[in-house]
Amino acid sequence: MAEMSQGPEGSFTQANEADLGAVYEAGFHVVPTLSEAEATSVLGRVREALEKGGGSILAEGAPKRITFSYRIERSIAGKREKYTEGYFTWIKFEASSQIIPALEDMLRSDREIIRFLLIHTVREVPTFAPRAVFASDRLEGETIQKKTTQEKGTGQVSEEELEKSLEALVQ
Repeated sequence: MAEMSQGPEGSFTQANEADLGAVYEAGFHVVPTLSEAEATSVLGRVREALEKGGGSILAEGAPKRITFSYRIERSIAGKREKYTEGYFTWIKFEASSQIIPALEDMLRSDREIIRFLLIHTVREVPTFAPRAVFASDRLEGETIQKKTTQEKGTGQVSEEELEKSLEALVQ
């Protein structure tokens, strides 16, 4: 069932129930100059802002220090900052689409967040099949040797023998 709400300048907008409880996920990089506890407090600020806006947290990942695949640069107050590592963390939440612009502004203005990605996603938590570990006791501690081949007749071949073998192949 759709809900009607009054928008700016008296116009009415229609919102679906799915929009009122849409599921989002935000992943972001935190500056490496912080300790792990301080990086966790950045995640706490995001969680607090979401809950204040009426969102509910579904899952989150603790900040983990990583090395970036490439250097990330950003300009803050005319100064160029370059990062090759930082903390990665994420949070999955359910919220109304009306709080998303405010959340984006908050993430963009936080100086301790290098970069973020905010996506609309599904409620289910993906499950991953465990990777199979292959172990072999058969070769434990042994070095695999390359097989050597023995060459037959490494000596000189006479012209007569060569002619006979060629004729046998042609016939």
